[in-house]
Amino acid sequence: MDWNYMKSFLAIAETGSLEQASQKLRVSSTTVFRHIHALEKETGARLFDRVRGDYQLTEAGADMLHPARQIMNSFDAINLNISGRDVSPSGLVRITAPTSFSYFLLPDCFARFHTEHPDIQLELLTSNQEFNMTQRYADIAIRVASHPPEHLVGREVRKISWAIYGTSDDVATDDLDVLLQQNFIGACGTLRSHPVFTWLEKCHRGKIHQQSDDLIAMAQLALSGCGFACLPTDLAIPGLKRITVLKDIAPNRLWVLTHPDLRHIERIKLTMRWIASTLKNEPKLSTPEIHTA
Repeated sequence: MDWNYMKSFLAIAETGSLEQASQKLRVSSTTVFRHIHALEKETGARLFDRVRGDYQLTEAGADMLHPARQIMNSFDAINLNISGRDVSPSGLVRITAPTSFSYFLLPDCFARFHTEHPDIQLELLTSNQEFNMTQRYADIAIRVASHPPEHLVGREVRKISWAIYGTSDDVATDDLDVLLQQNFIGACGTLRSHPVFTWLEKCHRGKIHQQSDDLIAMAQLALSGCGFACLPTDLAIPGLKRITVLKDIAPNRLWVLTHPDLRHIERIKLTMRWIASTLKNEPKLSTPEIHTA
């Protein structure tokens, strides 16, 4: 049985989508579909039902899920064991990072890294979702989280504070009571439950004409003059002015992480150290009012 068939099977089982599975595996949807068709032919059973556009496991597919994961874990263990012998600072390193870091901070970091280490190729996987590091979709994860996943190792690089941002044409005051009477961009969807937006809904006495479930979109709305926005400092895009730091809102914690079995590979260690040092000292993430580690 071809192990690529197993990878496609698990990717669809995890995402419920042919398109998302193909993106995860970095192959075409046609290839994933072909793998599933071949696997169903080999097993003699239908593994998925398509319900309203989503792929759902059949009873046979559900029975196959656990052994398929065991098979993939065995392949991964072999790959990790072989990779662990690599001591040369060269080759491919896959990095997953949130959209804000991928758009605004990492490009300059990667350009400088390439100058210093031209034999290491970096692949940037832009996502706010956690990649399956065990199955080697990524080697290094840059993540904003209260605590890192238990199956990953690394370190906290720094804390990232929240602040109120606007344009130079907005109210020129850092008096919070005055600011909270102005127009703000609100949150919707899952972002609404974040503590900073719970606080905003409780304390805000002005108007909210626009809402978004995405911080980058929120930053762009603020830049267009739609109102003030509560943003972490990694979203301080050019043209936005930091009005006041929200000292009562717990700062985000930034981590650089990898799989335990990859941490001793030279190219992984070197890349992790470079990224951690760069982000720790990144002036765009600093706020004068709050000391960051």
